[in-house]
Amino acid sequence: MSENFRNRALVLSGGGARGAYQAGVLKYLAEHVPEAHFETLVGSSSGAINVAGLASYKGDIVSAGPKIAKLWSELEINQVFRVDFFSIVKIGIYWLYDLTIGGVRGKPMAQSLVDTSPLRKLLNSLLRPDNIREAIESGKLKNVAVSATEVYSGSLVTFVQSKTRKVWHRARKRSKNTQIGVEHIMASSAIPLLFPSAVVDNRRYVDGCIRSTAPLSPAARLGAEKIFAIGIRRYYTKEIGNNWDADPLEPEPKASVAQLGALVLNSLFSESLDADAEHLERLNTMIANQQEGSFTMRKIDVLVIRPSEDLGTLAQEFHKELPLLVRYLLRGLGSEAGDSSDILSYLLFAPSFTSRLVELGYQDAREEHARIKHFFAD
Repeated sequence: MSENFRNRALVLSGGGARGAYQAGVLKYLAEHVPEAHFETLVGSSSGAINVAGLASYKGDIVSAGPKIAKLWSELEINQVFRVDFFSIVKIGIYWLYDLTIGGVRGKPMAQSLVDTSPLRKLLNSLLRPDNIREAIESGKLKNVAVSATEVYSGSLVTFVQSKTRKVWHRARKRSKNTQIGVEHIMASSAIPLLFPSAVVDNRRYVDGCIRSTAPLSPAARLGAEKIFAIGIRRYYTKEIGNNWDADPLEPEPKASVAQLGALVLNSLFSESLDADAEHLERLNTMIANQQEGSFTMRKIDVLVIRPSEDLGTLAQEFHKELPLLVRYLLRGLGSEAGDSSDILSYLLFAPSFTSRLVELGYQDAREEHARIKHFFAD
């Protein structure tokens, strides 16, 4: 296939600190698959941060991969959100006020559980808009896209930077042509309630994974012929030896706030990618079996790399790496009990944990080396 018409897409979903896993896969590509290159980059939530990093190096994985992995491996929690006593207590007072006498004023003071101003500073040092623009103009990159969810309309908006105008408008889903900036990344990675919403062109946005029921869709709409997606949750399988269909002998304990929160986050960040990939594979099978001229659809090859280990379980080993005050607050929500530890894996921005995720992503990519080489073979 001619280089000018090639369009392979990288799709990175969200997941807070779990974005470090994606960085490990990118590092492996840089070191062992030097021919790897993506013409279209699509990201949501923490995946948007990795997309911004890769685009800032003009899509050059060999240069960007190790640097993105190094950033995640050394990432401290105070580079993402403020953890000082004054900041946490201030936000706590806002929430207490809203839940007690806030109804008198009718104007809530609390907007989130943490202050992410440090993340904005980090993104300002990471993002290189001039490099992205040059890569688009030269054709090295065709499209760079990040998705966010409008707060007041509930619509999923995909911000697209491209040499040509890319427009689509579906039910509660649309695209918007723009130059990708820090405000778009902040909007895409604003986990509801945990992180504050962000303003782009006077509209308020939160995390792009909320409405992204088909995370591969933007890449397909941008003309991708192949899609390489990196998930952040282990693919569900029934574990051998456990009878999941049998009712427990005793009532299950009440779910903690952390457990319910983890359930919501897992639904936002994980299951949609698996379902969308399975749907695309079914469409590819239909296309392969269609009679000539019966209908016009194009096949899109997809390769998904997923964690081989449960990242929630892995996070339990590193929970003491969180600042004492943050760990105290999360523990009060039940974050260290069983499956509730999943919520830790989204907020555990600690070098020991993120570097472990980078290593795991690297190892999992190595296990998939043959499939990855086949993906980039023309």
